[in-house]
Amino acid sequence: MKALHLTLTLACLFTAACGRLEADLCDYECDCKGCNDREYNDCLDRRDIRYEDADRRGCLDRYDELLACEDDTGICRDYKWDTACKDEKDALERCVD
Repeated sequence: MKALHLTLTLACLFTAACGRLEADLCDYECDCKGCNDREYNDCLDRRDIRYEDADRRGCLDRYDELLACEDDTGICRDYKWDTACKDEKDALERCVD
């Protein structure tokens, strides 16, 4: 499974939307939750869509703030991935809506 995650991470690096930090965050989340391959791909897809929406609406600064927060505060507790980024997530959602 780790080899597949590495392969998917490398593939993600060569797409327009997904970046290294997004792939790292999916790695952290899936290591915590025990994702299968489909769930890992879904994580990458959700991040790609979030990036594309932010880019299209001129909200990349809010997107970057959310990523930085998720990277700084992400924690695994009892197989549940959690962050302390409600304010950043809300700010991004307001911007893209």
